Amino acid sequence: MSSANETYDAYELEDEEDILPHVVIQYATDFSSLAKVAREENKIIMLEVSASYCGYCDLLEEEFIKPMLRNDYYSGIVLIRKIDLDSYQTIIDFSGNNTTPDVFARDIDVVLTPTILFFDGDGNEVSQRILGINTLDLYGGYIEDALNNGLKKIKPQ
Repeated sequence: MSSANETYDAYELEDEEDILPHVVIQYATDFSSLAKVAREENKIIMLEVSASYCGYCDLLEEEFIKPMLRNDYYSGIVLIRKIDLDSYQTIIDFSGNNTTPDVFARDIDVVLTPTILFFDGDGNEVSQRILGINTLDLYGGYIEDALNNGLKKIKPQ
C-alpha cells in the first residue's frame, strides 16, 4: 500500500516536464550602457515601469513578459528590462546621469503602472507606449505591433 506522500511524489515527477523554465526580468540599472548594447545589436529596449504594489504588473509579467523571455525570437530583437517606481536604487539614465526610478519615470511622463515603453539605442521612443492593461486577449498583439513599429524605425530597409 502506498502512502499519500509516495502518490504525491509520483504525481510531482510526472508534471516536472510541464514546468516552464524560470526566468527573471532584469532591472534596468544603467540605461546609458543598455542603449549602447541596443545600438550595437540593433535591438529595441522594452521597458516595463512597475511598482511592488501593482497587481496588474504581476499579471503582465506572468502572462506576457516572462513568456517573451523564454522565446528565442524575442532575444534577437529586444532587450527587456523593468524599473520599480517605489525603488530607491540609484540608476543611470540615457544621458549617463544618476537618478532614481521614480524621477526617471517622471522625466519620461510615466504616471501609471504598468506602462511599457519602447526605446531605440539613443533613448528615443520608437513606438506608442502601452498604458495599463485593459483587454488581456489583445495585449500580446499590442506588444507585437509596438515591437514591429519600433523595428521598422531602427532597422534599415
